[in-house]
Order: sequence, then C-alpha cells, then structure tokens
Amino acid sequence: MGLRGLLNKAKSLAEENLPPEVLDASKRLADTVREHAPEAVTEAIDRLVGEDDGMRPQGEGRVEESAKERRDEALARVKSKADDGLKPEDSLVVVYATTEEKDEVEQIEAVFTKIDTVLRVMDLDKEPLQTKTQLAKLTGKMVPPYVYINGKYWGALGEMETLAASGDLARVVANRLEDLGDEARRIGNIQEAYDDDITVENILERWKRGHILCVDDLDSWYETDREGEHFYYQGGPRPVDDMPEVAAEIVQMYESEEWEVSWQLEPSVHIDG
Repeated sequence: MGLRGLLNKAKSLAEENLPPEVLDASKRLADTVREHAPEAVTEAIDRLVGEDDGMRPQGEGRVEESAKERRDEALARVKSKADDGLKPEDSLVVVYATTEEKDEVEQIEAVFTKIDTVLRVMDLDKEPLQTKTQLAKLTGKMVPPYVYINGKYWGALGEMETLAASGDLARVVANRLEDLGDEARRIGNIQEAYDDDITVENILERWKRGHILCVDDLDSWYETDREGEHFYYQGGPRPVDDMPEVAAEIVQMYESEEWEVSWQLEPSVHIDG
C-alpha cells in the first residue's frame, strides 16, 4: 500500500471510530489550513489525501477536481514523457561539489543559463563521507564537481561546455538520448536507450541494471554489495525472491490508475560486477 493508501485507510478508520464532534473539529482545521496555506502546499495535501468529497473549500479561485482527473493528469504527464522526452518542469540538474569548487560550479551554472531546467547544487561538505566515496567510485573521478542530469552522471565543467557547444546539452536535459551525436554519446557512455514501459519484464530488467522505479512517491530498487543482493520497496527491504510478485503488483496498480509510476536514475544505487 502506498503513502496515499495509508492516509486514506487512516481517514476511514477515524471516521468509523471518532466521535462526530472530533471529526467536525478536524474538518474545520483542514479547511483553515487549505484556506491560508500557499497554493503549492494545498495542492500537495490534495494529491496525498486524494480528496474529492467536498472537503476542499469552494470559491476563491480554487476549482473542485476529482481524484480521477488528477490521476488522468498524472498519466498524461507520464505519456508525454514517453512521447516527447522530459518536460522542462520535470528535468533536473544536480551538481555535487564542495566549497573548494565554487568557481567551477558557478561556471557550470552559467552554461545552463540558456537551458530551461532546474539546477540544484549539493554541498558535499555537508554530506556523509560515504557519499563522496560512492560518487568517486561510481564516476571514476576522485575530484568533484559531479554533474548529474536527470539522475545520470555526465561529467564536470569541460563536458558541459562540450555538450553546450555541440547543441546536445538541451537534448540531454530533455532526455532525448536517441538524438545525441557521437561525442555526446561518448561523454554520457550511452550504450543503449532504456524502455520506460511499465511491464513486469521491463521492471525486472531495469531493476537488475540498478535503475530506480518511483512508485507512488516511494522509490523501489535492487542493488548488490559484498553481503549479497538487496531489494527495497515501499520504504523498506523485501526478499529478492519477491521481485517478480512486486513487479506484477506495480503493473496492476499502474494500469488501474491507482498509482503513479516513473523511472529515474540515482547515484545511490550500485550494481557490482
């Protein structure tokens, strides 16, 4: 059960067991929060709770939206990514660096000024030492900065300048890897494009490659280390043998429009071998 399902279950239990006056008080509190909170906060609450039963306040510019409409919108975004690559609001550039690389980071940021994306700088001085070690191991580079675009490592300043000069940087940000030139493919070590279909076979194959599947706002992945194989799903470890069963569950819930499912790559997952 996803986070939204847990919240809805808690809501049902509360309605069955709490006195009416307590429920009325909680409803008034929820209405007050929605009335005064920023729109981004209210939208996040509505996405999580899945309210479509009239608890959202009417008027004041807010339009009643059913849970099915929100699911349709989410599915439309996923389909759009599959058809047209990632949209600007979905693309993300993360630069991992320390304060010693401040000048280089500023130059990297300048390269992206003409690219419609979101850039975030992560200070490695504030991260656990394990993060630095793992990034160095994964990238083969001992010295930051490390630039990840849509979860994939693409190099540092030199590589960004090369990609920008060839016109491929915008394609990388848009996740249009199939349209990249030879030099860009070499920089990104692009051997093949991955299928984003949500099928049991594709989920199992990509998990085995170290890819992360975000399921209803919770990540699921497979990884290996010296202690063996590990599988994580719905916020905790699961037996590796459960992977086919879990993949089938994800496909079923995705096809029934109960869950939003999308692929992503992260530097925290590693596959030995």
